[in-house]
Amino acid sequence: MYGLHDHPGGRSSHWKPTVTGMGLIVALSLITYLIWHPYQLPEYFVAGFFIISAVSFLDDLFFLKHSFRLLVQMLTMAMLMAQMPFHSFGAEVIPIYLASFIFGIGVLNAYNFMDGVNGMLTLHALLVFSGLYYLNQHITDMQGNAIPFTDSNFILSIIIPLAIFGFFNIRKSAIAFMGDVGSISIAFITVFLIYSLIFKTGNYMYLLMFSVFGADAALTVCYKLLLGENIFVPHRDFLFKKLVHIRKWSHLKVSFWYFAVQAIINLIVIGLFPTTPKLSTQISVLFIGCILLIGLYVYVQSRMPRKQIARSKP
Repeated sequence: MYGLHDHPGGRSSHWKPTVTGMGLIVALSLITYLIWHPYQLPEYFVAGFFIISAVSFLDDLFFLKHSFRLLVQMLTMAMLMAQMPFHSFGAEVIPIYLASFIFGIGVLNAYNFMDGVNGMLTLHALLVFSGLYYLNQHITDMQGNAIPFTDSNFILSIIIPLAIFGFFNIRKSAIAFMGDVGSISIAFITVFLIYSLIFKTGNYMYLLMFSVFGADAALTVCYKLLLGENIFVPHRDFLFKKLVHIRKWSHLKVSFWYFAVQAIINLIVIGLFPTTPKLSTQISVLFIGCILLIGLYVYVQSRMPRKQIARSKP
């Protein structure tokens, strides 16, 4: 299919060539949505989405240098950030902008690793977007007034093709993968929606809605830095990949466990905090959530065969 086959490599979690690049349906879905709702989405976000999707699709066809892809990610993330309603334009907004910018770049690259395990990206995306759809329909301010942060039809236009794609991906032997175009596109939309939600409500606890894989990605990077390894080289050191390759869990078992843990967290965040709590409560919940995820990661990681940390000769 025009060279769109993912052949098993150093970081792969599958064992046979599989059709990839099917995440193009996300871009096609957005085009369809824009035909019917041309003025519902911010123009910089839309432009950034199509730029990063096009480059990611080319990366599925041909290998593109990491530096070039990072440059495109930085450009498009800056375009996305330009649409965020910062309430101040003074020096105090700079740390928030930089933290949001760096976090967004991290999410883009983290999502790019999920696609190699059957069902992982699809189940995760369906869970997150379903939660966002519910919040957009039901979230209110302290006075009980509805405060939607986007158009619900936009979220629905992404959920439907993801559900259809799940038929080809959530199975023992995947027929197709999303590819870079799918994983990066989904990540870009997720960052936009989560940021829009947070800026609308002032509730930072919604960051926990994709915290399970986020903790895996962030802690794995720290783990590789501790070992003195290059974090930009393709690898299988993510915990979910170790569960597949070392513990020999099936792809679907790993995907459903990640889905189940994330679903519990999302139900707690959405169900227990229907209105925006005080900042001190948000910080406490975020701290407890991070500690629990770190503890879970360390516990599971400790049961894996350990690498020897490289030491310099005296």
